[in-house]
Formats: sequence, C-alpha cells, structure tokens
Amino acid sequence: MVTTKREKLEIKKIAESHGVTTEQVEEIISSQYEFIRSVVTSLDLPRNLSEEEFHKRTKNFNIPSIGKLYASYAAYKRINKL
Repeated sequence: MVTTKREKLEIKKIAESHGVTTEQVEEIISSQYEFIRSVVTSLDLPRNLSEEEFHKRTKNFNIPSIGKLYASYAAYKRINKL
C-alpha cells in the first residue's frame, strides 16, 4: 500500500517514535481498509432493492483525516445497470 518515498519516510518516523517496526505500522494503516473491504464484500445486495432497503443494508465508515466513506443509492443503481 505504501507507494511514495514520502510515505515510507513518515512510516519510518512513526515506527521509531513508538518503538515498533515499519511492518507493524504498515499493518496498522492497512488494517482499516482490510476491515472495510471484508464488511462491504459480505453485504448481501440483491439487484432490485428500494432506496430504503438499500440504506438499511449498507454501512458507513468514518476514517480520521480522510472522511466518511459510504455507498450512495445512485451508484448502486448505476452499477446494477452495467
């Protein structure tokens, strides 16, 4: 997941300041995205849900410094048309 030189330097700085390895810091960073992926892929979303049913089944995720991640009903309908 770490791709830039700047990200690698930040991870190294965090690891040193907390006394952990860079691998552990990378695992911590990626764990929230792995959790979101596992929750989203486990959702049962049939093709013909009403908007109310869709919102009852979907989840929202708030990631500090990034914001709220959510699935919109419009995107769900667009994907189903494909």
